[in-house]
Amino acid sequence: MKMQELMEAFEMLPDWEDRYKMIEDMGRKMPNLPPEQLTEETRIKDCNTQAWLVAHLSDEDPPKLVLEADAETATVRGLMALMLLPFRDKTPEEVLATDPYEMFGPMGLESALSPTRRAGLEALLFRVRELAVEHSATA
Repeated sequence: MKMQELMEAFEMLPDWEDRYKMIEDMGRKMPNLPPEQLTEETRIKDCNTQAWLVAHLSDEDPPKLVLEADAETATVRGLMALMLLPFRDKTPEEVLATDPYEMFGPMGLESALSPTRRAGLEALLFRVRELAVEHSATA
């Protein structure tokens, strides 16, 4: 799903209960990471639910940062898929220049999340930036 499609779908849904159902559906459709990638090194440390994030560079020129995530629950998987959308098809430098809050602010996502979920998403975004820095040196 592209960012514009997501924004349009969210606007059409009447309330956050329906939006969460859509987010969970996104999580169920997200591919699982292979078991060997579910390590302590790839785990997002400040997330209450077990969640993992890995990255590699694409073969494109210039190389794009490919982010893949996994989590124990469909809701967290869906939230991760949602939060990774603004970084899709971008170089590590473009990822570092992207402000996901600029895109998600109008949706009201932050106010719809519990404090623990917000903390987990902050940890995810911090890890995205770490991985972008690591991969920008090798791009």
